[in-house]
Amino acid sequence: MLWFILIFFVNVLFSQNPEDIIKKSIATVEENDKKIESISGDFKLKVKLNYDLTVKKGIYEFIYDVKFKNGIVEERKLVSVPSSIDSSSLRIAKQIEKVRQGEDLKIKNLVFPFLRIRDGSAEKSINYKNDGVEKFNGRDCFVIYVDYKIKNDTSGSRGNGKIWIDKESYVPIRCEYDVTYESKRFGKNQSKQFLDLSKFETVVLPARNIIHVFPKVLFVKFGKIELVYEAYDFKFEK
Repeated sequence: MLWFILIFFVNVLFSQNPEDIIKKSIATVEENDKKIESISGDFKLKVKLNYDLTVKKGIYEFIYDVKFKNGIVEERKLVSVPSSIDSSSLRIAKQIEKVRQGEDLKIKNLVFPFLRIRDGSAEKSINYKNDGVEKFNGRDCFVIYVDYKIKNDTSGSRGNGKIWIDKESYVPIRCEYDVTYESKRFGKNQSKQFLDLSKFETVVLPARNIIHVFPKVLFVKFGKIELVYEAYDFKFEK
């Protein structure tokens, strides 16, 4: 019994503060994002659209050719569409093809969405918990739980998540989030995200990003839509 108590206190004594782990990981990600600003090239993007609704079932896959310069996405061209597809799914595919102004490959806002909380918000809180170390893809990783809340006069969001951070490099390699958005106009809307990151040559980029959304009619959910983004075949300019 005394040995158990001793081991417990040793673990507590030498366990890292979760805020310190997050700070080191953020610094590592910012350094990575700085490198992204100097890379150019192209890659393939596969998008799977999976309907699991009471009124619609089906899976569609699309392929895009993506070009980027200095980390900024310049073009996302739809090059492969299923032979049988409905008009609403095709509209979604065409919408994904559009490139937003300033859209980039940086990972900070994907890995740490709670950092986008605005300073002028009426209410905000972020809490972390260190859940120890576990193996993920053969690497020892800190497992950090996070929950956050933001609220202002017209909208807000609250979420909780889990981040796997490489113990040696402090590079995040996976994160999962469950977020609820609230607004006076649209009510509450929930989404879930599962993000896997990989190193491509000298930079870490999203390799697979899964997003779940839950459409509603009169505030009643009627199923789930899953969007799966997979990036591959990166070719960098020398």
